[in-house]
Amino acid sequence: MEFKLGKGSLASFATDVAVVTCFERDGAARLERSDGGVELDRALGGELTKLITSQKFTGKEGKTIIVPTFGKVTPRYVLILGLGTRKDCTIERLRKAGAIITKECDRLHAASFAVVLEQNSLNGLASARRLQAVIEGAFMGSYRFERYREADARSESTFARGTFLTAGPTKLFEKSIDLAQSIGRAIHFSRDLSNTPGNDLTPTILAQHAKRVAHDLKLGIDVWGTAELKKERMGAFLAVAQGTAEPPALVHLTYRPRGKVRAKVALVGKGVTFDTGGISIKPSKSMHEMKYDMSGAAVVLATLQAAAQAKLPVAIDAYLGATENMPDAKAVKPGDIVTARNGKTVEIINTDAEGRLVLADTLTVAAEKKPDYLIDLATLTGGASYAVGELYAAILGSDQKLVDRLLAASANAGERLWQLPLEKQYLKTITKGPADIANSGGSTASTIMGGLFLSQFVGDCRWAHFDIASCAWTNEDNTLASKGATGAMIPTLISFLSSL
Repeated sequence: MEFKLGKGSLASFATDVAVVTCFERDGAARLERSDGGVELDRALGGELTKLITSQKFTGKEGKTIIVPTFGKVTPRYVLILGLGTRKDCTIERLRKAGAIITKECDRLHAASFAVVLEQNSLNGLASARRLQAVIEGAFMGSYRFERYREADARSESTFARGTFLTAGPTKLFEKSIDLAQSIGRAIHFSRDLSNTPGNDLTPTILAQHAKRVAHDLKLGIDVWGTAELKKERMGAFLAVAQGTAEPPALVHLTYRPRGKVRAKVALVGKGVTFDTGGISIKPSKSMHEMKYDMSGAAVVLATLQAAAQAKLPVAIDAYLGATENMPDAKAVKPGDIVTARNGKTVEIINTDAEGRLVLADTLTVAAEKKPDYLIDLATLTGGASYAVGELYAAILGSDQKLVDRLLAASANAGERLWQLPLEKQYLKTITKGPADIANSGGSTASTIMGGLFLSQFVGDCRWAHFDIASCAWTNEDNTLASKGATGAMIPTLISFLSSL
């Protein structure tokens, strides 16, 4: 799948599908002159207007009309796409438009589409930003995870190429295309990792994927196995890993841009490649989906890939804390007390609160290098879905300016992020036992409690925590994602890194 810029008339451009858009206005839809719709209609003898009228097409968001051209113009088909009301046109809506276009191309067995890139601003969205959103949506909507299906049962995608016609300067648009393609490929990569079952994505194999990314993009990489984790006093991390036959891995990747470095950012991802809950075992009903409990690590690795491809002027250290959480005879038990890297003792109340143990030591390692910003992502708590619903990720942090920048980045990226309070009064409920801190209990505010626990391991860094348990997985198909992993928060992180 590739996207490029082109020149010429939409009516005479060599493509399978010519795309024109309609906005919803007073219950009716009218073709736009600026995107070539009026010109195409004229070349087709007014056929597009007749169909809009006869089908009572209002331009409602996501609605389409397919018009065969029968050789009257160069494209084989015209796709009329409704965008809803002009005032409600957002990044998310444009992403969905990109997804719909590619889906319609596949339905028509078409390999290509062309659309006019309008130069005017729309609801404050510049044309380059709209271009980026459409391409990101095309990647999101075209994703399929079918590697385990028989070849003849896999859905065939025919779409290969999208062209945006413009008569203006192209340098800024070319940058938008490159960035959008990097983000789109990163989302595919992250989804592939999170959708892969635990037998084929162990901590060792996740580290191998990281090594491939490092090799391809000439990044630094270091991997700590069990011996190194013991030497580095990673007692909380190892407590989770002691119940599994699969060796754990702490993967550290480094990206250093050429020229002036604008900021140093550490990204930390929870990489529990399969989570049974340990001795505090999970219910069996949805346990098969716990392969995606490494989505934080997948998002971090994919974000690093996109940032390096885009050559962002930001130094990035990425840490993937990878292990399984299993109920082996050697597994950590409720009531056990372990010592984390920073010297704090931790009482294990619930072995299913394992992600924060892995992150505790991993965050300590990251914080020791004194980054300007420290950000972690994890499918940490089931409570996140109850706190913010499945459309949002939750964010908590020790530095309000950093949280504000991330909230602004999510708005710019067209994703949803909601801040929860890092209320320190709750901390006393997990600091009154026999150890310095307990890994669970105290309050019903489980997502906040998870953030408070992690806050004890970040030192004085400017730190923010994303709980993506709410949005890292979808249980049903939608326009931008099929059932499974979503790759959520990659656009937000790239928006944040770009803003630096």
